Amino acid sequence: MTWNSPGGNKDPWGDRKKQDGPPDIDEMVKNLWKKVSGGNGGGSSSSGSAKPFVIIGLIVLVLFWGFKGLYTINEQERGVVLHFGEFKEIVGSGLTWVPYGIEKVLKVNVNKLQEKRVQGVMLTKDLNIIDVEIGIQYRVDNPQEYLFELSTPDTTLQQAAESALRQVVGDSQVDALLTTEKERIRIELQQELVKILDVYKAGLKVEQVTLEKAAPPKALNDAFEDVNRAEQDAKREIQNAEAYRNKEIPYARANAEEMRQKAEAYKAKVTAQANGEVSRFQQLLPQYEAAPRVTRDRLYIDAIEQILSSSTKVMVDVEGGNNMMYLPLDQLMKKQKENN
Repeated sequence: MTWNSPGGNKDPWGDRKKQDGPPDIDEMVKNLWKKVSGGNGGGSSSSGSAKPFVIIGLIVLVLFWGFKGLYTINEQERGVVLHFGEFKEIVGSGLTWVPYGIEKVLKVNVNKLQEKRVQGVMLTKDLNIIDVEIGIQYRVDNPQEYLFELSTPDTTLQQAAESALRQVVGDSQVDALLTTEKERIRIELQQELVKILDVYKAGLKVEQVTLEKAAPPKALNDAFEDVNRAEQDAKREIQNAEAYRNKEIPYARANAEEMRQKAEAYKAKVTAQANGEVSRFQQLLPQYEAAPRVTRDRLYIDAIEQILSSSTKVMVDVEGGNNMMYLPLDQLMKKQKENN
């Protein structure tokens, strides 16, 4: 028997029902619209009339879902995109959309300059106790590290600053902290803090560290003031001693130079006198050789005359003198004054 023979109408698929053929898309759309609109060519039911509100509600929900995924990132912010709570990417400023419920955006301000103060009582290298307070200016540098590497970045910053403070203060003398080396200590504090935060991957950038206060604790103020007064007194005494030295040394040098010059003059005088005496004796030598006794007596008389000429005593020959003697008292007094 052949397929579709004349008069037989024996098409193998002829007996199948019409719906077994390929689906009619238009028919399906129409049926769906009828179900939604509640129309079957006839009247509508109460349940059918509610279906448009369901569709509208679904559309509203879809729109709401879409709007919930919109994020506006400001210029000073960065957006951290999370996919099911896991880091995905960092987006810049502008309008960003992510599927709500699947992804979300955390905004982090990376331009805001924040400030934190850290205070503590520390022990210095020379075993003194000092109250120190520092100010830290910082901003978020890496949003991913800031949000996910540490559970509490602010607390970590506090602890890192305290650690840096203990390290630097513990390596410094109390005088350096109170007076002369504050700038060096401030720089060391900032370097140490940056090093610690880099190890922790805190995502923070330290812009500046300021040394706000460095002073002894209130309970030790009196003792520190006594020490300071003693140090000031010592410095004052040293300055006075240096001033006295600077004054006396030139004076002593001048006196020494004067004495040296006098000594040189005396040396020259004595040497000249000695040379003169030698010359005189050399001149008298021929006379002495000719008449030794007369020369000796003459030398003796000259020496006695020279000695007695400077004396205020008067020797008188009582036996060979006159009854009336004349004493030149005025000349004797004058000579005494000259000798004194």
